[in-house]
Amino acid sequence: MNSRLRRHKSLPFFAASLCAISALLIARPTALLRASHRAAQDAPKISPTSASQAPAPVTASSRAAAKPQSSPTLRSVADTFGFHIGSIMQPKMFDNPLYRDALGNEFNVFISFVFMKQVEPVQGQYDFSGMDRDMQFARDHQQKLFGAAPIYRAGVVAPDWLVPQRFGNFGRSASEFDSIMKDYIETTVRHGGDSYYAWEVVDEPLSNKNQPWEAVFGRDEYIAKAFRYARAANPNVVLELNETFGQAGIDRAKCDQFFDMIERLKARGVPIDAAGTEMHLEAQQLRPAYLDELKYFLGRARTAKVQAYITEMDVYQGPPGAFPDAMERQKQIYHDVAATCLADSNCNTLIFFGVSDIRTWLRAKVRDPRADAEPLLFDEMFQPKPAYFGVLQALEEHAAALKSAGARHGR
Repeated sequence: MNSRLRRHKSLPFFAASLCAISALLIARPTALLRASHRAAQDAPKISPTSASQAPAPVTASSRAAAKPQSSPTLRSVADTFGFHIGSIMQPKMFDNPLYRDALGNEFNVFISFVFMKQVEPVQGQYDFSGMDRDMQFARDHQQKLFGAAPIYRAGVVAPDWLVPQRFGNFGRSASEFDSIMKDYIETTVRHGGDSYYAWEVVDEPLSNKNQPWEAVFGRDEYIAKAFRYARAANPNVVLELNETFGQAGIDRAKCDQFFDMIERLKARGVPIDAAGTEMHLEAQQLRPAYLDELKYFLGRARTAKVQAYITEMDVYQGPPGAFPDAMERQKQIYHDVAATCLADSNCNTLIFFGVSDIRTWLRAKVRDPRADAEPLLFDEMFQPKPAYFGVLQALEEHAAALKSAGARHGR
């Protein structure tokens, strides 16, 4: 039995261990994150590769490497050139001091989920406790918030009072639904104020019907209404439209459909400021041209005159035996995606779909769960993985390139 399998069978032990060491971590919250960055720095430098190329050689640091006290964090490097590096807020992890430490120290933004069924569980009665928790945490850690997503599929975000049934007659007139959407978006966005620098107003409009809104208004019209109400509530925030394009890269046909819709809506004066792509990648599925596909997305965003965001990144490392060193391959993918985004000045946000492998949606999803998934930057003990250092390296390379360019121009 290999070490990875043994570790998965030992999750109860790790859960108990987390409790045992919590007191120490509260006193020294960054201890586990700062043990030996030198090993990662001494490893061979990586450069972008295609999925068809062999992964980098196995090194002593390929499973995990801790960081010394003086080493940089992701956010400390990203802050030097104004790049947004972030994660999602995971409320079920919030009581874990290791989680709070990583979220607060490593990221300068995080996604605050503002789903209607939590925020307006009863029509006209708002519960902002989740938003207030996120805003307080962001203030305490000098972070910005990215709100997501007021409009998303009914089964995920809509309360029962709004959608008593998934299909057919939704039981209200179009004018009543219009009033409900307007009140919810404007009230929520105003409550967030300037603590939220951006809002993912609509999520996955091509992948889901996002009922009842699409059935009542049609796709273009409900998106237009949602963005206009968000802009009226706060003219200073970035308004983003988000979509998913597959686990093997970015499907070009769907990408074209997405940006054709954005350009069509913007021609009507709809205030879309940013286009987001999820990147729930699976290493064993990646097409050789996946980085070129990302560049294509970035190019279409620039043509459409919207910012480009990577909003939900994680990388399933592949089934056992798929790669000689799955963690090294994962590191390469994280590095290459980050470097591709950083190389385009219009791509200014990279957000990961979680912090630690101890809680990932891939293990819990209903369809095709990945029980062995280790897709994130930190392992179950919140130790930084090779993937972490792949992203850090991309950030440091970009910072060095900017410094060198400034020196050449006398700045």
